[in-house]
Amino acid sequence: MEIIRSLDFNLNKTAVCIGKFDGIHKGHRLLIQKARETGLPVVMFTFQMDQPTGIYTPEEKVLLAESAGVDILITITVTEEFMHMSAYDFIDDILCSRCGAREVFVGEDFAFGYQRSGTAAMLKAVGPQYGFVTNVFPKLRVEDKEVSSTRIRGEISQGNMELVGELMATPYFIRGQVVSGNQIGRTIDVPTANILLPEGKILPPQGVYAVFLEHGGKVFKGVGNLGTKPTISGQNPLGLEISIFDFHEDIYGEEITVYLTYYIRPEEKFDSLEELRMQIEADQMIAEDILAEQETEGSYIFLNK
Repeated sequence: MEIIRSLDFNLNKTAVCIGKFDGIHKGHRLLIQKARETGLPVVMFTFQMDQPTGIYTPEEKVLLAESAGVDILITITVTEEFMHMSAYDFIDDILCSRCGAREVFVGEDFAFGYQRSGTAAMLKAVGPQYGFVTNVFPKLRVEDKEVSSTRIRGEISQGNMELVGELMATPYFIRGQVVSGNQIGRTIDVPTANILLPEGKILPPQGVYAVFLEHGGKVFKGVGNLGTKPTISGQNPLGLEISIFDFHEDIYGEEITVYLTYYIRPEEKFDSLEELRMQIEADQMIAEDILAEQETEGSYIFLNK
């Protein structure tokens, strides 16, 4: 997948999907799928602020876009100049001159240009004179509510990870580098992998989660603790610690992807390491049952699957 991060580009005869694409949920995937059916190179044109905060980091969004079938990802940082571009200038300069759009794919609530003066209906009306066809899609609905990034952020904040996974197809994940922890897990026969949390990412509640973990093109199962390890003495930074089932590889320094698919319980402080060990074993049993059921359902899309 080609990645473009400025307006210095020139493409020809493309299918362009436009939007913020925070989360790349099922509605976004529908746009991409329909764009792929044209046989044209699929362009995802998206925007980000100078200090992005979202469901996924810019780096994670790249992985999602590629796994969804995007050929060219254009990520533009929003500047004052860009914000003041008129709707017609956006069509003429961005869609036509630079993207070479022949087909455009947007949601029905899409708005663009200065003061959001451009709409999906406008694109559909003026497209023929500019040489492209506009495909406008209504909002998808799950459990009788619209699928939207705003809804997904709210569900993440509540720890409703199963519903989040249903709304996004790819379950919520955190990607990071495995770093050396305090080695307490090894002393209680529960070795763990610790990963650094990326900045600017919306996180679910601190607590224990059933997780799938992706490494080396393979998917493993485990249980993860998102929090500050209150049982361990000292000031521990917020992090994600994962116990991976039946996994004995040395992965220090490597990047892994951890999918948080079910919120088991809040983080707790225990009176001893032995109590912590016993609780981890109980959490593992719960996680194994949950993950086995989710694996049987087989509805999730992982990045490298």
